[in-house]
Amino acid sequence: MTSEGRALSVARRAVAAVLLLVVAGSMARTVALDEAARRWRLLRRAIAGERVPAGETTGFWFDSSYARFLEEVRRRTPKDATIAIVVPSWPDVYVYQAAYQLAPRRVVEPGREGEAGFVAAYGYQGAPNASVIPIPGGALFRR
Repeated sequence: MTSEGRALSVARRAVAAVLLLVVAGSMARTVALDEAARRWRLLRRAIAGERVPAGETTGFWFDSSYARFLEEVRRRTPKDATIAIVVPSWPDVYVYQAAYQLAPRRVVEPGREGEAGFVAAYGYQGAPNASVIPIPGGALFRR
């Protein structure tokens, strides 16, 4: 390689390094150090083979107590059940997480309770009776 070729190669590397520093610097303000540390701890636990409870993972960033509610719904319903889920409409990840966490059960939204053998109501605080099973974070109704 000629000296001119080497100089061009060094210049390209220098420009790339400077641009990388600019990008890193612009992103540094958006990094929450406590959140980065929490995710690092979760990664270490997962690599070590530890089962991390769903409420501690990033999938439940919007409501960590919702994970325990879904765990109870899963535990108390058969795998072939259809469950109508009554949850806050925002953020829409409530329904998504229910469908994902309760699989292979079928999850339907409010308004389609007629198709379901169970109704899981997050945040329900009514009086328990024969058809209402109180669970952490809400209730499970048998239809």
